[in-house]
Amino acid sequence: MIEGERASLVLAAVLSMRIRSKHGGTVQLAGHADARAMAALVRAVDRVEMRMRALEAADLVEQATTYAERRGEAFAIVAQRAMRAYGMTVAPWAHQLSDAS
Repeated sequence: MIEGERASLVLAAVLSMRIRSKHGGTVQLAGHADARAMAALVRAVDRVEMRMRALEAADLVEQATTYAERRGEAFAIVAQRAMRAYGMTVAPWAHQLSDAS
């Protein structure tokens, strides 16, 4: 389980992610997975992001400057947990980044 969601569903959604370039050299992750898998990923990210917000409000952690940054950090935490649960060490989109160089 990852944040109360089945690890296999969360991982399926994470593995569906691909990189899209945006303006200013930034990148965006986007993916199309089974609706149940994507819903599980979103719920898991929501839970982590809520805890991050609560910690920021209590000044226990450095405050993220934007909602998007906090959401991105929450996604990264959930994705890492899902990949570790199945012994993965490298995110699928890391290969896309190295191929683009």
